[in-house]
Amino acid sequence: MKKVLWGVIGIGLVVWSGLAWFLHSLIGWGGSVANRNVDVLTPSPEAVEWLSWLTMFGTDAAEWLVIGIWGLGVAFALLLGFAGSRLLPGLSKLGQSIGAPQ
Repeated sequence: MKKVLWGVIGIGLVVWSGLAWFLHSLIGWGGSVANRNVDVLTPSPEAVEWLSWLTMFGTDAAEWLVIGIWGLGVAFALLLGFAGSRLLPGLSKLGQSIGAPQ
């Protein structure tokens, strides 16, 4: 039963990591598109520089946020796996005592 639990958690982590990778890439792509087209908003070179800096800062912050949330999800999944592994032997003993004739 522990192998099944860890297998399910492993598959979940692969899906979770794929989702995080996709969002990280999407944010990076969107930030670079916004950064390349920031000169459309204003003709002032100073404003273009500031807007370019702000778009890259926002992109970097969002990418780090995705990494942080991914790390919290991995930690939660591993905690759930370890807790489930510790509880499984107790649950099987409980099932045996309930099903045993009195």
